[in-house]
Parts: sequence; structure tokens; C-alpha cells
Amino acid sequence: MPIVACSTPPGISGIAVVRVSGKGALKNVSSFIKSAALNKKSASSGVHLLVDEDGNAFDEALITTFINPHSYTGENMVEISCHGNPVIVSKIIDLSLAAGASLAEPGEFTKKAYLNGKIDLSEAEAVSSIIHSRSIAGVKAGVKNLKGGLSKKINVCKKALISVVANLEFNLDISEEGLQPNLIKNSSKTVSKTVSSLISLLESFNDSRMFQDGASVVILGPPNAGKSTLFNCLVNKDQSIVTDIEGTTRDIIEKNIYIKGLPVLLKDTAGLRKSGNVVEKLGVARSIEESQEADLVILLNYDSKRDQNENSLNIFNKVDIKKPPGDKKYDLCISAKTEKNIGELKNLIYKSLINKDIGENTLLTTKRQYSAISSCVKELENSLSLLSEKNSLELVVEDLNRGIEFLDKITSKTTKDDVLDAVFSSFCVGK
Repeated sequence: MPIVACSTPPGISGIAVVRVSGKGALKNVSSFIKSAALNKKSASSGVHLLVDEDGNAFDEALITTFINPHSYTGENMVEISCHGNPVIVSKIIDLSLAAGASLAEPGEFTKKAYLNGKIDLSEAEAVSSIIHSRSIAGVKAGVKNLKGGLSKKINVCKKALISVVANLEFNLDISEEGLQPNLIKNSSKTVSKTVSSLISLLESFNDSRMFQDGASVVILGPPNAGKSTLFNCLVNKDQSIVTDIEGTTRDIIEKNIYIKGLPVLLKDTAGLRKSGNVVEKLGVARSIEESQEADLVILLNYDSKRDQNENSLNIFNKVDIKKPPGDKKYDLCISAKTEKNIGELKNLIYKSLINKDIGENTLLTTKRQYSAISSCVKELENSLSLLSEKNSLELVVEDLNRGIEFLDKITSKTTKDDVLDAVFSSFCVGK
């Protein structure tokens, strides 16, 4: 039974695309077009009249057929590019259902691609990353993984570990002759190199999260430090009210912006000071709360650096009218009013949020991938500890095999249904 769904966003548009995929997809669509049945032997593309149950035409659409295995799903598939009127889309889906199709679930087309061996699980997750990313950098990371970037790295690591396991198991079979020369040394070297490669992938996850979901940046400081002026400067709009009166800003004001392609939710906060005003006290409390949850805090004209474990920048503002205190160390001196060093501040914000320039680097894009690789690294580190102590090779092999199993979860062609449900539930219908 084929599945059907609209693959374009709901609403009125110039064009909409309805997908039908599975056994009988071409016959299904042929039932409501005013022409000969679609060719089942070769891919085609052509304009056809769509007709209702009474044979009356209700739209003219471009119909493209894909013959298995040369389709997105690995099955026979039809894409109907019709006029983007929701009424027309609904009618096409109704006719397809009447002809025996079923409504596709979220991510079911991509799930079919996975089950039919067109893509592995990491490539399937890359599709979701591309759809949901809020930056072009995040999209590029998803495209790289869709092209097999992550799979290739994982497979290199798996191949190296399998080689170590094979050598160790061979030695176990001939254990009466003692250890092969340099076996421990070479095994440890290979496993250590693999751990380093996997840790590099783990470190990429934060960058990937930033580019996909965006970062939260809070401006914090005492009254009249120029927080609102800096906020307006960075958002390039008079969003926050600016006065010389202390306590002007009493609530959180936020705005979505981009800094060097990175999505940032910038937040202006109430000035930190003791106050008898109930509303202002609540504003200060909220400021502190927001700063604790932020990815980065810009401390503006702050008396002292916060806890070094917290990600923060100590910035001196109003350098146009006064010099920074000589006994304080600042990451940068600026003037939000004159925009002096604002470009440098943006660069500093970016570098504080992103570990390195992602460039062509492969990134982890999901928590599932991060968890699996973290577990793998733990098993490999256990094996290294045993190797260094020249303990039982059987235990080393067990740790390495468990590590390989965790890597298998990244790309596996045989994944439990509950895992698949979790992966594809985040997809939109029609993808």
C-alpha cells in the first residue's frame, strides 16, 4: 500500500508538492489523471490534467515519476507539483486515499529511504537537521552528513577497532606462544587515535547545537552601564528604552539576531543594584536567572569577573567619555554609543560561543549521536586502561566490541523500532 502526503508547507503558495510512494504508487496516481496510465518501466515527467470522481478536471499539474530503486524512498514514487491552493492539495490526497493509499506519518518517506538502504541512520538524521536548522552553517553541516560525512568518520573508527579486535583475538587463539611483539603497543596506539577522533566529534556537538538552535546571550551589569544602548546597537534598532534614569529597564527585552551567521537570542536586562522598589527587585531577580541559563553573558562595566567556570565576557563600555579603571581587567573596551569596537565585540561573542571555525568539519547533529559516541569513548578508555596494565585481553576485547556496538548505533541498518520512532517523530509530514 502506498503512502501519500503533502511535502510543502500548508497554506496558499504558487506551487505545492504531493508525494505518493510505495507499491502501486503509479497506479494510484493514474486513477485521477486524464491521460494514459503512468509508465512503470522508466522515470518520466510531464503535465497532466487532474480529474475528480466524475472525471471533471480540477487542476493541471506536473507529474514526475521515479522508478525503484532510483528514488528518494527506494520505491516507486510520484511527485505531483500542483497549484498551491489548499483545496487542490486536499482533493489530491483524498483521491489518492480513495484509490488505496494511506496517509504518511511524520518522517515516513525518509524512514522508507532508511529501511530500503538508501541512507543510513546518521544520513536520515541529517535530513531533519537541514529542515530545522536556523542558520546556513547548520544547513551546511546537515548536508555534509547527508552526503555521508559522519558515516565515513564513524566507519573509519569502526574499521580501526575491528582490526585491533581481530589481532587480539588471533593472539588469544595462540596464547600458549605468548604475546605477539608490539601487540599491546600497536593496539593502544590505534585505540588512542580513535578516541581522539571521537572526542573531536563530541566537541563539535555544541557548535552544531548553536548553529541549529541558536545561542542565548544576556547583557548584564549595573544601572546606566549602557546595556540598553549596547542592545540597540547590536540589534540595529531602538528596541530598548534608553534614559539617564537608573532602573529604566525593569523587564527582559529580547531580540533574535545573527552574529557572523550564528543565530543569537540577545537579551537586555534590568540593572543590578539593591532597590526598595518591588518591580525593580523582580526585574533584578529575573536578570540573574536569565544570566544563569544563558550560553554567554556580557558583563558590562561589572565590578569583578564572575565565576570563571561561567562563560562570560567582561566588557568596559563608554570608553568615549571615560577611561576604564586601571585595576580591572577587561576582555574589550567599547563605546556602544559611538559603536567603537562593536565589530570586535561581535567577533569576540562568536569566538566565545563557537569552539572553532567549523569550516568543512563534520559535526554531530543529535543528542542520540552524542550519547552513543560518549558511551563508545568510555568503553575504549576502559580498554586502554586494561592494555596499559597488560591485563586480560579477553576483557579488552569485550570493551572494544561494546565500543563498536555503540558506533553501530550511529549508522546502523538494524535499529530497534523505538529508536526509529524517536528519530523520525521530529520530522514533518511529507518528508
